[in-house]
Amino acid sequence: MPVDPQLSRRILLTAGVAGAGLASACGTARPAGPASADDPDGSLVDEVVARITATAALAGRVPGLVAMHTAHLDALDAEPPVPGRAALPRLRRSEQQLQRFLVGAAMTAESGQLARLLASMSAAVSQQLVVL
Repeated sequence: MPVDPQLSRRILLTAGVAGAGLASACGTARPAGPASADDPDGSLVDEVVARITATAALAGRVPGLVAMHTAHLDALDAEPPVPGRAALPRLRRSEQQLQRFLVGAAMTAESGQLARLLASMSAAVSQQLVVL
C-alpha cells in the first residue's frame, strides 16, 4: 500500500497503534516525537491530550478508567495522567463529555488514521461508561 507523503510520522505511527489492538488495550507502541509545525492535526491532538488528561485526573477511584486513559495518552505520545478522585456522578459526566468530544474530534481530523484512532478511543470510553 503506498504511503501518502503528506502524512506525518506521528499520524502513521499512531495509526499503527490503532491497528495493533487499540480496542483491547490501546496498544503500547509510542509515536516518535511531537507533531511537526506542518501537521494539520497537531492542535487537535494537543486538545485531545488536554481533555483526556483533565478527565483522567478525576478517575482515581476506577482503575480501569485510569488504565484506559493512560493507554490513550501513550498512543498520542503524551505524559501519563496523574489520577485524582472525584465523586462518581461527576466522573460519569466528565467521561460522557470526553466521549462526545472524541466523536467530534474524529470527525474533525484531517487524517483518516487519526480519525480512526479517536473514534476507537471514543468507543473505549463508551464501553467503560457501561460499567461505571
